[in-house]
Amino acid sequence: MGAREIRVNQVKEILIASLQLGLEEVKNLLGVDTVDGTQRQVERLCRWVERLVETRGKAFVLENRRSLLDQLDQHMKLKTKSCC
Repeated sequence: MGAREIRVNQVKEILIASLQLGLEEVKNLLGVDTVDGTQRQVERLCRWVERLVETRGKAFVLENRRSLLDQLDQHMKLKTKSCC
């Protein structure tokens, strides 16, 4: 690995670390007081919101939080569908 590649990777790591939103910030962005689900589900929600903030910005998340919560609800219903 060359010096340039190392610097690029370091910058990527710094950017990724700086984007990690805590649960409280995710709840604030979505306008909710609580988040139901397992620890893994909550972590996935945080990563999903982080990616949205990274690609579309916080304003997008704030403006579309009702739709995002509906998408999350639909996803959870499909993932927890029972055969019984």
